[in-house]
Order: sequence, then structure tokens, then C-alpha cells
Amino acid sequence: MAEYGPSTKVGAIVGGQTSCKAPELAAFDKYLPSDVEIVSCHSLHGPAVDPTGQPLVVIQHRASQKSVALCVKILSCLNSKLVFLSGDKHDRITADTQAVTHAAFLSMGTAWAANKQFPWEINRYIGGIENVKINITLRIYANKWHVYAGLAILNPAAREQIRQYAESVTELFKLMLGGHREELTKRIKTAGAAVFSQHAADQTLLLADDVLDRFSLAETTKERKPNNHLSLLAIVDCWWKLGIVPYDHMICSTPVSRPQRQCVCVSVSKYGSAFPHLAGCHRIPLSQREAVG
Repeated sequence: MAEYGPSTKVGAIVGGQTSCKAPELAAFDKYLPSDVEIVSCHSLHGPAVDPTGQPLVVIQHRASQKSVALCVKILSCLNSKLVFLSGDKHDRITADTQAVTHAAFLSMGTAWAANKQFPWEINRYIGGIENVKINITLRIYANKWHVYAGLAILNPAAREQIRQYAESVTELFKLMLGGHREELTKRIKTAGAAVFSQHAADQTLLLADDVLDRFSLAETTKERKPNNHLSLLAIVDCWWKLGIVPYDHMICSTPVSRPQRQCVCVSVSKYGSAFPHLAGCHRIPLSQREAVG
């Protein structure tokens, strides 16, 4: 942009398709001449997905309504569902629906790698929610690294959330280690009520255990060991601390992340918040407590 931006044709309309708008729009503002209009966009799906009916964010950053209408006309060939947002709003919604959930599952994968473990070979991670955690983690690690690095590092709204997630993990783990059952239960229930409140009052869990069991990578059924689900509970705790209700922002999730990361993440997080007895200090003896996530 620094090299070619100043040579942009007079009256041209410039836009980008990046998933993080803050650095993109900052570069446009810095290097494009003042007589160039800026209309950015973001197709919320990958190149292999049919764009028909998928969300397409249009951002009128520095442009007349006439120029926006022209861009919309050009983009109409995609048959996507148009969503009009500002750059800041786009980044905030993207962070609200993806930053913390990605951090949680990336941390699980990092922990398993550090311990040289295949989780499906350990009876702590077999069945139900554990299958979801493993499959989502594998899905994330199978994608390109820059997608998650860009979301966490370049999106200003994501930084605060990742810091809060780390704090939530630490604080909840301290409560578990200390055996503070009542305080932990109260905190989890409060967080669950704030995040899922009226949006989920009349909903059942999105995925039942018998459905989740079909996705097990384990060859044989073993007796399951208790797990404190720290990583999942910390997602809800983080959302509560920051006043985030993910149901409000599902429009900015991709077709792959909606069912496999966003909706499932919300589902399993709701599962943990709805049943606070899952927390480790309720079922794991003090001498055996660890950050098993």
C-alpha cells in the first residue's frame, strides 16, 4: 500500500477483503489520496464455500452513498446476505465471537502437545463434550496459522479479551485448587446467567451426549475420569467479565466456524455453566487436582 497507494487513480473506489479491518483501514487512510473513496468488505466464508446466502460485510469507511451503491451492485453477483457495519464494529463482533474461543482451544492443543499426549488415548478425554473439544482443536490446528495469529495480534478488540481469558483461567483454577466450592459455584452460575439469560431460557443443549459420542476418536470405550472443564468454564467467565453476549454477534461467524466452533463453543460453554458440578473441585480429590481443562 505504501508503494502503490499514492498512485491510485483519481476518483477510484478502493476496498479490501481482510478479516481484521483496523490495520487495513489505517493503511488506506495513510497512503491513499484524499480524492480516493474507501468501501471495504469481508466475505465471512472461505474460497471453497458457495457465497449464496452467506454473510458479506460492507464497510462505508470514506465514500459517498453513490459509491457504496455501486459496490453493492457489483457484489450482488455473489448472492450473499449483506451486513453493513463500521470497521470498528466489524472487528469488535469478530473478536466477540472468535477470539476467546480460539484461544481456549489453541491452549488445549498446546497443553496436549507439551505433555506429548493424544487426548483420545486418555480416558479423561473420552465421550460427550470431550469429543467436541478434541475435534474442534484438531480443526483449528489444521487451518493456516496466520488466521488465528492475525485475529489475536492485529485485532485491537481481541487483545483485551485474551488477557481477560487468561485471568479467568487463573482465578477459576485457584478456586478449584483451594477447594472453594461455594465461591466457584456462585461465580459459574452468575456468569452463565449473564451470558445465556433470555437468549437461552427456552433452549435445550444444542448437542446431546449420545450425538457427541458418535465423533469419538477413541477405539475402545474406557471408564472416564472426571475433568474440571476449566477451559470451557473460563470462556463463559471471560464473556461475563467483559459483558459479551455471543448470541448477539453470530452474524459475523463463518459457515465453518458457526456449527463447528461458534455454536458448539456456545453449546459446550453453556453445558459447563448449566452444570457447575462439572468443576474439578466438586469431583476430584484435592491431591489429584490439576489443570486438565
